[in-house]
Amino acid sequence: MASSSQLPSVVQLKPFLQPFPYGREGMDSWAAQYALATPSLKAGVEKDGGIKASQPYGEIWLGSTHQNGPCEVEGKEGESLKDLIQKDPRFYLGEKLLNDQQMASQYPNDLPYLFKVLSFDKPLPLQCHPDKTLGGKLMDEEKRKLGKNSDFVDSNAKPEVGVALSPFTAFVGFRPPEQLAATLRGTPELQQMFKDSTLESFYQVASSSPSDDQAKAALRSLFHEAINLPKSKVKSIVQALQARFKKDSADVVFAAANEFTPQGEANASGETEATAMKRVFEIGLKTYGEEDVGVLASLALMNILRLRAGEGTWILADDLHAYVEGDIIECMANSDNMVAHGLGTSEQGGISTFVEMLSYRHLPAEKLLVSHDDVWSKSENGYARLYNVPIAEFDLLAIFLSTGRNFERLSPLDGPLCFVVTQGEVTVSTGDDSVTLTKGQAGFVKAGTEVKFTREGEAPTQVWGAFYQ
Repeated sequence: MASSSQLPSVVQLKPFLQPFPYGREGMDSWAAQYALATPSLKAGVEKDGGIKASQPYGEIWLGSTHQNGPCEVEGKEGESLKDLIQKDPRFYLGEKLLNDQQMASQYPNDLPYLFKVLSFDKPLPLQCHPDKTLGGKLMDEEKRKLGKNSDFVDSNAKPEVGVALSPFTAFVGFRPPEQLAATLRGTPELQQMFKDSTLESFYQVASSSPSDDQAKAALRSLFHEAINLPKSKVKSIVQALQARFKKDSADVVFAAANEFTPQGEANASGETEATAMKRVFEIGLKTYGEEDVGVLASLALMNILRLRAGEGTWILADDLHAYVEGDIIECMANSDNMVAHGLGTSEQGGISTFVEMLSYRHLPAEKLLVSHDDVWSKSENGYARLYNVPIAEFDLLAIFLSTGRNFERLSPLDGPLCFVVTQGEVTVSTGDDSVTLTKGQAGFVKAGTEVKFTREGEAPTQVWGAFYQ
C-alpha cells in the first residue's frame, strides 16, 4: 500500500465510451463529443477509425469501477480508477463509507455508484433492474445455463437517478389506476391489448379507491397480458392507431388522457398528454417497427415525463422504465443488471421474471421528480445545488459558475466524488493537488477533503458530480 502522502487527492479520469444502439449517431451524441475531450480516449477512438457518422454512441461512463466499463486515471496508462482506490481504500473512500455495513458488504473497498452521461434519440429498452436477491439468482442461473455471465455480471441492485442536460422524455412507472382506467376506456385501440374480463376487473378496482396491494395486483394483470402480446396482435393494434391518426388529431385519439396532463416540471414541454403520447408512439414505431410490444405496453400503461434541463427522476429497484430521448446525467448503484423486453430488446432475463419482479409503482407523474436544494450547507458561496436522491449509494450535485460567481468551495464530503464538466473550464483544487478540465472531461476526488472549483476564462461553467454521504 502506497503512503497516503504520495497519493493524489484529485485526478483526471479517462472515461469509457459505450456505443449502445439507442444513442445519437456520430458527433450528434454528447457521449461521442465527450470522448474526444480526453486525450488518451481520443487517441484510442482515432486509432479505431474515429467517431463514425452512422454509429450510435449511447453512453459515456465517467465515474466507473464496473468491469463492463472501467474508467482509468488519465496520464497513467493501464491504471484503472479501481486500481487507484485499492492503493489505499481508506484514503480514497473515507471512514464513513468503509464503516457503512450495507456498502461494505455490497461494494467492498469500491465505489458504491456508477456515474454516466447518456445521449439518445431512440427509446431505451422497456426495463427494470433487479434487487440484490433476484440479481444474485439471475447471475447464478445464467452461469449454470451458459457456463459464463454476460447479461448478469454482478448481483447488486441498481436504483438510479436521471437528470436532464437537455429536454428529456421518459416513461417512468405505471399511471395511477384512475388515470389509466379513464385512458383505456377512452381509447378503443388500446383496449384491444387486453381480455374483456381483465379490463372489467381493472375498471372495478380503479373505481373503488383500491389499497396499494389491490392496485398493484390489477396493474400486474394488465402488464402480464400486454407484455405477452404476440407480434401479430401488436401489429394490428399499431396499424389501427396509425389509421386513426390519418383521420383524427392526437387530442381526439387520446382525448381521455388529456384530463391527466401532468403539471409543472413533470411536463416542461407544455404538451397535452395526448400530444406526448402520439410523439412517443411515433418515435418508438419509427425506430423499432410495428411488432415491438414495448411500443404499446409503454404507451398504454406508463407515465410520460417531459423534463427540462436540471430536472430529474428517480428509479428504484424493480421499477418499470424506458427513457425515450434526451441528454442526461445518470447515476446508479454500482451495477449493470437489467431485465427487459420490448422497445428494441428481445427477452432478457425472462418475461415471467419481468412480470413477477416489478414493483408496480403507480405514482402520478408530478411525484416522480427528484427535488433539489440550491442552499446547501457544504457550499461556501451558494453556487452548488444538491439533489435529494432517495438512494443510499449516492447523492448528486451541480455547480454553476459565471461572471461574478467565479469559484465555489465545498467543505469535506463523507465519501468520494466523481464529476464531469459539462460547460466551460474549471480548476479543481484539493490542498496541494489540482486539475484543470474542460467540457467533457471528468475527474475523481478522494473523500474527506475540501474541494475548490475555480472558473477559468469567460464562459459560464457547469460541473456535475456524484458522491457518497
